[in-house]
Formats: sequence, C-alpha cells, structure tokens
Amino acid sequence: MKTIQLAIAALGILAAVPASADEQRINVGVGELTCPSCSFTVAAAMRGVPSVQIIDFQEGRAWGDGIYVVAYDDQVANPDMIIDAVLANGYPAEVLQSGDS
Repeated sequence: MKTIQLAIAALGILAAVPASADEQRINVGVGELTCPSCSFTVAAAMRGVPSVQIIDFQEGRAWGDGIYVVAYDDQVANPDMIIDAVLANGYPAEVLQSGDS
C-alpha cells in the first residue's frame, strides 16, 4: 500500500512540473581573449543570462579567439541576449553556428 501511495505522489509531483522548453545550442565566437581572466569574464557574463550553460570551450584559429558551445532554454533566453552580455563586457562576439539540441 505504501508503494502505491508513493507512486501516486511521485506522479502528482511530475504532473505539477511544467514541461521544459527545448534546449538550444549555439557556438559563440569571442575575440580579444588575451589572458585567463578574459575567459573568466566572458564565461561569467554568459552565465549571467538566465538558463545559459557553457558546454565546451575551444581555442579559435587566431590568437585570442575562442569558441564557446552554449546551451540555453529558448523560453527564457535567446542568442541576442547571450551576445549582448558578452558585448557589454567589451569583448567582440558573434553566433558562429546554431547547433542541434
């Protein structure tokens, strides 16, 4: 009996949680990353946008360039918000390629 009650309670909790939005991924190219604190500043700016998570970072082809693979909830954030957060900290940034979720 306890198991059935637990299962019903669990289903009730799951039913009360709204369906999550689709996770989107983009590649964001950032320039002028000339020191470790630059990368930290850019990452902190991106994480300041609601729902943003940095999945990966790769060095770009040119010195000081980097590519961030970023995931976000498309009901809470959008690529412009992420780029604007980086630009507001003085670093050039652009969406390089949209990724599949």
